[in-house]
Amino acid sequence: MSREIELKIPLTNEEFSRIKSFLLEPSKIKGLSVANAEKILKSDEYFSLYKTHEERLKNKELRVIRIRSEKKQPLLPSGIDMYGEEVEKAYFCIKQKSIENGIEYNREHETFIENPAVLRAFFAAAGYIKWFEKKKDSISVTCTHSDNPSFEAHLELEKVNSLPYVEIEYTGDDFTADEVRQKLEKILLALGLDPKKRDSRSWAEILEK
Repeated sequence: MSREIELKIPLTNEEFSRIKSFLLEPSKIKGLSVANAEKILKSDEYFSLYKTHEERLKNKELRVIRIRSEKKQPLLPSGIDMYGEEVEKAYFCIKQKSIENGIEYNREHETFIENPAVLRAFFAAAGYIKWFEKKKDSISVTCTHSDNPSFEAHLELEKVNSLPYVEIEYTGDDFTADEVRQKLEKILLALGLDPKKRDSRSWAEILEK
């Protein structure tokens, strides 16, 4: 089980295009180093025994019971139109999630699954419903700030069901939550973003308007 601390910020189309340009030419970003660029397509299916969020909370169901199918392609140095070999995988994940001061904290268990259809059939037989689905098209990188070279964050510039966002997270227990928040915010500031604009809602709350 790992700890994740995550921030997500909604973007304008102009901000999305600007940050995309930065990530593909990281020398433009003062103080940041970017590596391991990938093109990722994710499809997340969320399952529940209950029909409403209120029922889930009342019955203390895990905040996330999810099947994720994803396709990854490394981005080659020559640019966005150059890709390495595509890899397709699927995972089953359960999460305990909490929001504190606008910061998302996750404790998760995740495992690879060979055939997602088997798990979907089990959920149907056990009375679970697929209550929510999101699709994410993203550029994923790892990044470090020159002020904290030992702190490596994972950042995704993404469109989630067509909405532009940036998500940045740190997985690990070697810094306090407040230290992680400060270091993540420093990376966001280097990208020209205001950390105060972070969106603390779940994706279900954002997308199910």
